[in-house]
Amino acid sequence: MLRPLFARRIPDPVFHANPEIVHHIFYVPAHTLVDGISYGPNARRPNTKKQVYKRVDDSLRNEDCLPNTFHLKNLGIVINAASVKRINDNEYHVELPDEEQHGVLNGGHTLDLIVKNLNEQAIKGQFVKIEVRTGVPAAWLAEIAGGLNTALQVEDMSLDDLAGAFDWIKDELRGEPYYKDIAWSENDSGTYDARDIVSLLTCMNIGLYPNSTSGSHPVEAYEKKSKALDAFRDDHESGDDEFMKLRPLLKEILRLHDIIRQDFAVVHNKNGGKAGHLKIMNTKDEKAKTEFPFYFTGKKAKMRLQTGALYPILAAFRWMVEEGDDGNYRWRGGFDAVLKRWKDVGPDLVRKTIERSKELGGNSNAIGKSRTHWETLHQSVAFRDLMANQAALAS
Repeated sequence: MLRPLFARRIPDPVFHANPEIVHHIFYVPAHTLVDGISYGPNARRPNTKKQVYKRVDDSLRNEDCLPNTFHLKNLGIVINAASVKRINDNEYHVELPDEEQHGVLNGGHTLDLIVKNLNEQAIKGQFVKIEVRTGVPAAWLAEIAGGLNTALQVEDMSLDDLAGAFDWIKDELRGEPYYKDIAWSENDSGTYDARDIVSLLTCMNIGLYPNSTSGSHPVEAYEKKSKALDAFRDDHESGDDEFMKLRPLLKEILRLHDIIRQDFAVVHNKNGGKAGHLKIMNTKDEKAKTEFPFYFTGKKAKMRLQTGALYPILAAFRWMVEEGDDGNYRWRGGFDAVLKRWKDVGPDLVRKTIERSKELGGNSNAIGKSRTHWETLHQSVAFRDLMANQAALAS
């Protein structure tokens, strides 16, 4: 039984008689779907451990995205059925008598993720597009299902991995406990993928974004990771190796990412705030048995800052990066100096981020794309660091 908000019946433009194929289009509240639909005609069985489906799951749960836009970013589910019977405007019975012929043609991963999250409050406002096809000859199903499932093409990231572009990153991180949580090509499992790592490196790349250049900030590290990956690829192919200069800082960049993401709530609460009420935070109920893992520090917590708000703060510490005598990049004063600066300027960065959040309606995505916000936070770190250095010289 489907309980759609909207429903349309569209005859096939070619096969509308002998065979009579009909396309029934539904927009259905995700939380009303049921388990148990056959994957018989589907060319692929769901493997939701792949990195690409982790992002789909985040979107379904309204984590780090525009709220309730799952149906706009997901192609939906295609089902082959014997018939569709209208009960009333909001109830349709879908007949699936033969498990080998009737069931999911495409979108099995989407259905599987939704079924796993049926009891999650976060998906209550989400919709999914379901197309039910009737009248398709059984002999056509294998070819149709195979054609629908060629949509997952090899991504640029996978090609870069084959070309060895990520080899130095792999070599640097291979011994870390979180190495297994990073996907290097499209079909790898992992919470993070190579694009995430490249984007975090981009945040600190003073070769591409010099601290001396006003208004030049790595906004695409968040806004369009494909552009950051393009820059990384061009750097690799040209032999400039600007990104590789960040190798000595790589592990500490990842640590700083997690430290800021976890500390944001702590800093805000210490200053009289209630981080759990902020729209830019992902939160778990205090009674929940699970916590958010911070892979790069090995810690866990009930709250974490969303990535749109996180990236401008992290990139502000690009101010603390300089070129060393060996041509590689290093932290001015070492990583301890960076952590000290975060402790000093953190409350100011948290306050300015919350202020910007209020101006943008609590939209983390909009914060991550706000160029003025990136500039403001970078200037805040620079000002605090210069003042501290001047005070040290005067003492």
